[in-house]
Formats: sequence, C-alpha cells, structure tokens
Amino acid sequence: MSQLWLRVALALYSLGLLHAVLTVIRRRQRVFRVALSAFALGAVFHLVALVEDGLALQHFPITNLQEAASLAAFLLAGAFLLVYWRYRFQSISVFVFPLVFVLTLTAALGRNPTYAEIPLLRTTWLYLHVSLIVLGNTAFFLTFIAGVMYLIQERALKSKKPRAFHYRLPPLETLDDLAYKSLAVGFPFITLGIVSGAVWASAVWGPGWPLDPKIALSFVTWLIYLSLLFARWSAGWRGKKAAYFAILGFIAIVVTWGTNTGMHSFLSQ
Repeated sequence: MSQLWLRVALALYSLGLLHAVLTVIRRRQRVFRVALSAFALGAVFHLVALVEDGLALQHFPITNLQEAASLAAFLLAGAFLLVYWRYRFQSISVFVFPLVFVLTLTAALGRNPTYAEIPLLRTTWLYLHVSLIVLGNTAFFLTFIAGVMYLIQERALKSKKPRAFHYRLPPLETLDDLAYKSLAVGFPFITLGIVSGAVWASAVWGPGWPLDPKIALSFVTWLIYLSLLFARWSAGWRGKKAAYFAILGFIAIVVTWGTNTGMHSFLSQ
C-alpha cells in the first residue's frame, strides 16, 4: 500500500470523524463544510494511493483484507460524495465519515503478506469477484443507513418531543428513495460477484465449493436482498418493512464478511 498518500487521506478523513463526533455530542453540524472539503480531498489522495499501489504490485490491489478495506473506504467515500451531490443532505455523514476513517486506518496499518502470497489469489476471477462484492456491499451500506435513518426519523416525527437532531434528518420520502436506488444499484453487483466467485471456487475447489461457510452465507444474504427487491417491486413495500429488511440484510453481510476471518475455507487447505 502506498503509505504516504494513504496516510494523507487518513489525516483528511479524520476531520470528517471529528465532524461526526461533534455532531453526535453537540447535535449541531458546525464544521461540515470544512469536513466535506477535507473528505473530498482525502478521496483524491486515496485514489492516488490505490493507483500507485496497483502499479507497484502489478495487479489490482485487493488480494488481502487491508487492500479490500482500502478499496471499500474509497468506494464509500465516492458514494457519499455522489449521494450528497444528488440529495444535498448532511446527516448521512455522521454514519459514513467514521466508517471511512476506520476502514482507511485498517488499510494504513500495513499489508498482511500471507494472503498476497497465496497463488490462488492472483487470478483475474478473484480480482473481479472481490471488486464486485465490495461495490455491492458499498451500495447496500447506503441502503442500511437509509433504513436506520428512516426508523429514527419516523420515531422522531411520532414523538411529542422530537430531539434536536431530528431536524437535520431528510424527509422520509427522500430516505426511502435513497434506500430503493442504492438497493437497485447494489443487487446486480452482488449477484455478479457471487456468480464470478462461484465460477472461481468451482475451478479451485471442485464440486464441494458450496460447502464453504462464507459461500453458503453469501447465498443467504443474496436471498434476503432478492426478497426485499421483489417485495418492493411486486408488493410495493416501503417505509418500516423495507427498512427492517435492509438492516437484516446488512447484518447478514457483516456476518458473512467475518466468517473464516474474511477468507474462504478452501484457501487455507
């Protein structure tokens, strides 16, 4: 990993973290413009780090957990900037800025050389599989955050004494729109990621690849999001039901990602 540029990005992302902490403690967004500018500049330096790292390694930098965390942080930063440009609400930064900082910090701590030395992790199918999964999970994180914010906002609106932060949250319709669009974007990526992973796993492990716990959980996660997407299309699910399903789906993603310490079981055989 190009540590210099990544650490510059991390320092800039730290202003976003400061903004999130101050917003939660004081419930006022006083430094958002400064944090937003620093965050956007951090994303530029992060891109430079990814490109420089890829050129140095002579392969797409996604063959270990640190590299995957770095890519996820950059994609999430880019997704936030796109969402902010489209919807112009600030409150989602309270959720996104800290996660981007933590993921970048994880990447900046250094590369684990063990995973990168595994020959199976030097294939085009692997680069494609992980990249698609990270793209899909990034979109689903936005679906998850939109669902959480929807539930918070709905509860605040029904309360006779809403909290101050309630006035910073977007309208329910806007949150539902973001949840639906991010779901529609993420599902094709996660589907293609699972298909490419299945092709790769079949070639590597043979007919026993579905027995891998991470793969089995990936299919469960995919079914959750398929059910949510189908319910939105056919039954017109909106609001609380969709929000709860979005949260359930992201919990499944976290469990899947953490299974086998982030790797497939057949890679250690």
